[in-house]
Amino acid sequence: MPERILKYGGVKIRNLVPPVKINRFVNQLPDDRKESLFEIASELEQEGMIQVLNERSHSTIDKDLVDDQA
Repeated sequence: MPERILKYGGVKIRNLVPPVKINRFVNQLPDDRKESLFEIASELEQEGMIQVLNERSHSTIDKDLVDDQA
């Protein structure tokens, strides 16, 4: 598999499995677990399908500040 690196929100990601496996996994996720690219990337990382190359942790205003938005 050729090396490909995706960069989103300043975070670099490397595929650890072929794109077809990632697509199948994402397609089977329930809608509430794929509302944003952040959520999808978190799911993929937890499943060992991608590697986050940056040393930064993931964050999103929706998840981090949900209590402050009420």
